[in-house]
Parts: sequence; C-alpha cells; structure tokens
Amino acid sequence: MRIIFVRHGTPDYSTDSLTPVGQREAEALALRTKDWDIEHVYLSPLGRAQETAQPTIQALGLDESQVTTYDWLREFSPRMIDPTTHEEHCLWDLMPEDFTRDPGYMDPDHWFEYGIYKDNPEAEAECQKVYQGIDDIVASYGYQRHGKYFDFVDPSGHVNPAEIEDIMLHGNKNYELRDEDDEKTILIVCHFGVTCVMLGHLLGISPVALWHGTSIPPTGVTVLNAEKRIHNTAHFRMQSLGDTAHLYAAHVPVSGFAAFSPVFQK
Repeated sequence: MRIIFVRHGTPDYSTDSLTPVGQREAEALALRTKDWDIEHVYLSPLGRAQETAQPTIQALGLDESQVTTYDWLREFSPRMIDPTTHEEHCLWDLMPEDFTRDPGYMDPDHWFEYGIYKDNPEAEAECQKVYQGIDDIVASYGYQRHGKYFDFVDPSGHVNPAEIEDIMLHGNKNYELRDEDDEKTILIVCHFGVTCVMLGHLLGISPVALWHGTSIPPTGVTVLNAEKRIHNTAHFRMQSLGDTAHLYAAHVPVSGFAAFSPVFQK
C-alpha cells in the first residue's frame, strides 16, 4: 500500500480558497497525477484543499464513490499563545528557544502532555481524532495497528508457507515477501499541520519535530510506502517529503508560503 499526501495550494485564508498562484499549482499537480493509479481520494473539508484536489480528481476520472471528505482532515485547529511573541496562533510556528526547551515535546506518544501544550486540552483531543482517523483508513485496507507497527491481512488471502518459513528461519535478506496490494495507492489532500500529525503517528515521530523541522511547500507531494519484509507485518517508510517536481515541470515557482526561509528553486 502507498499513501500520498498533498498539501493544498497557496491559499487566500480570508476566503478559504486558492490564490491565482495556488490555482496554477493545482493545475500543475493535475498534470503530474493524471496517470497515477489512485484507488481513493480523501479530502479536508476546507475550501483550499477541495479546490486543490478538483483538477486532479477530474484528471483521474474518479467518480463520487472514490472521493471521501473527512472533517478531521481539516487543518489541525487547537490554538495557543506564543510564549515569545504573545500572539495567538496554531500549535506550531514556535521560536526555536521555545520548541526545543522541553525534551518531552519530542515524545511521539505524549508530546501534548508537556510544556505549552499541556495547558491546551484540545491538543490531545484533536490529535487523538486524527490518530484514529488515519488508523481507520489504513485498517480499511487490511492494516491493523499493533503498537508501533501494523498487522497486515492480505485481502487476496495469498500465503506461501514455504517462503515464510525460509525468511523466518534462515533470515534470507535477499528475499522480500510481497503482497498484491503493494501498488495500491490512496491520495490524501489536506494541510501541513494535520499531515505532520498523521506522519508522526504512522512513523513513530513527534509531530512537534515535523512541524518545526520540515517544510512542505504548497501542493508538495509526500509519499509513504508500506514495508512488508515479513508476511502480515508492515511499517511505513517515507520515500519523499514535499516533492515539487510538478512545479518545476510546469515552470511554476516553488512557493515559500510558511517556509520561514528562502526556498530552493532549481
């Protein structure tokens, strides 16, 4: 299984829509994705994500049964008062002296119990909604969470006992057990903040590290592939984060929106 996350295009937050630049980014994305084999698209309900996804949905020729909008895919909403600027904003975009202050922020399971975050009870409640939401999606494809990894039930029911015994008993590292869903791909179009919460949950990383240590440009493409080296056991590996090949191909500059630094354009 493959999960592809796409951040929405450059937004006009005042109207919850795309700017003209964002519309060009969405069109470039559709040119890139038109030949992808997408099983299902999952969307944020917010206008900027819906508008970003529509050209791709049309290019793929998907029908209504292949598109689902979930409320929990909206941008991660809890707010806080920034300890340095004293301004109210989302739970990220903190200054380095603040998000590095408490090592508990890097705890993948309990980050919301530390420092600034523990004073906001919405943080844990909202992240649990997102955790449950993404777990439910992957479970619908046969991936049941088992602690930090997943038990995989192959929908085809195909099991080769001899091959399983070979890898389990002899540690044959040159052999990889594959399942029929390896090329099954779903697309999730949403927002940077909530994407980091999902990535953290799937990879076992605190979203605080992802919020402050990564940058996904508008319409950036992030790819996770399910690793299944032992039959019925899976974990996700990141192939790419915030890839913008479609923007280069369409000669659309990479947006520095919310990057807090100049972005590389070549």
